[in-house]
Amino acid sequence: MFVDARQLPQDMEVDADICIIGAGAAGITMARALSGGNRRIAVFESGGFDFDVDTQNLYAGDVIGYSYTPIDRDRLRFLGGSTNHWQGSCRPFDAFDLDDWPIGLDVLEPYYRQAQQVCQLGPYSYDPQQWVDAEARPISASSADSLKSSLFQYSPPTRFGTVYRDELAAAGNLTVYLHANLVAIDTNEAASSVTGVEIACLTGRRFRARARHYVLATGGIENVRLLLNSNRVQKSGLGNGNDLVGRYFMDHVYVPKAATVLADVSSPEVRFYDHHLVRGHPIEGFFTASDELRRTKQMPPFYIGFRVPTTALAELGVDRLPAPIRGLLGEGVAQNIEYYYSRTTSSLQLPAKWLYEKMWRTPPGTFVTCYCSGPNPDPQSRVTLSNTVDVLGLRQTQLDWRLPSDFEQDMHRAHEQLAQLLGRSGVGRLRIESSATGYDPMQDVVNAHHHMGTTRMHDDPRYGVVDRDCRIHGIGNLFVAGSSVFPSYACDDPTMTIVALALRLSDHLKSLTS
Repeated sequence: MFVDARQLPQDMEVDADICIIGAGAAGITMARALSGGNRRIAVFESGGFDFDVDTQNLYAGDVIGYSYTPIDRDRLRFLGGSTNHWQGSCRPFDAFDLDDWPIGLDVLEPYYRQAQQVCQLGPYSYDPQQWVDAEARPISASSADSLKSSLFQYSPPTRFGTVYRDELAAAGNLTVYLHANLVAIDTNEAASSVTGVEIACLTGRRFRARARHYVLATGGIENVRLLLNSNRVQKSGLGNGNDLVGRYFMDHVYVPKAATVLADVSSPEVRFYDHHLVRGHPIEGFFTASDELRRTKQMPPFYIGFRVPTTALAELGVDRLPAPIRGLLGEGVAQNIEYYYSRTTSSLQLPAKWLYEKMWRTPPGTFVTCYCSGPNPDPQSRVTLSNTVDVLGLRQTQLDWRLPSDFEQDMHRAHEQLAQLLGRSGVGRLRIESSATGYDPMQDVVNAHHHMGTTRMHDDPRYGVVDRDCRIHGIGNLFVAGSSVFPSYACDDPTMTIVALALRLSDHLKSLTS
């Protein structure tokens, strides 16, 4: 059931077996997986059923590193979390992507299959050959090619707070407290066990919750903020004895127009790499490095997709519009482009496409590539606390996102491989954009809004914040869910892996509370 925490008595105490902080993809997945038994599950969500400005403002923080979307605009703080503006891209990590993890694909595979259903996807198949039809097929690559084809499946997208709301309301052993913000995590004197948490509402109401086990599921930045602010016993913050909480912040680096491609628009080998339907399921093909290229050339994980220029701009959203177009349109018109394209019916997408055609004319058969990369984790890319305090008394965050010095070089290397593949296959020709061509892609580099890595997983506490079961090292009953536990990342969006890890953690907590 749902409870409005603002209506609870002051200083009351909630008792549960498992306490989950946050009701986004990870928190809701765990709530569903743990419901239906004898365990008492309490979920505390900062927001309500809908967007609220005052609650959203609790995400405010400073950006002190590479240019980044303002933190309070990069996530949504109400039931369902950032699945409320998720585009729905899904794909499990490959075995190679998990080389730096203490768990491998053999462990995650069963949970990926469950996550496939949770995210409302099609059949669990990511082999491009299984998605060939008369209209679209991947380019045939030889053993000499350094790139391979892969694909994303697209969720409707699943808005977790809407799709699973009735199920959460009907669960007898589950209570979701709305408008409830965690403001303190209390521990024993040795900081080896959590003894309770303090919850606050924006109205001033405060109360406490006690449980056998606690899970932080508030995202890659907010998980850090809560741990670092909980410093009554350990002044450096909980789980931070080795100065790792907040370090290794990762996000995909997104370049909306890295190259221009000339190809036959009707070619099935081209259509595979744009959004299309196969047997009623939305997919998108892309190019990525072969395992051999990544191993021998030390290339970071990346994908390169094609976009028909008439849809590329509208897909990007306001923060991803190329700078000249953004300046020419103005903020108001740009917001309308994003709005129109985000609607689901083709009739509402037409104004955005029409406007783009007028603003950026290109000849038929012209495509742009979108490049998305995951550079190696960097300990200097991190989340810390500022001295600014929010209305609940918590210090706000500051984000120092770092890009490697060889990012542009790696992007060019990836496109050189693609140019060779397109040329050998006879499918098309590619021009890498640069300042010499009149358009510098680096001026429009943006983050992909995927917060990862800040409470990384490792069996050794000298190198990670949580262990392979997502428990914080040295604290017996405090766990972390979500992409902040990723020790490294693939080129894939993180949501499906977030859900898979949440399902695995749920099974672990069941074994501890049986």
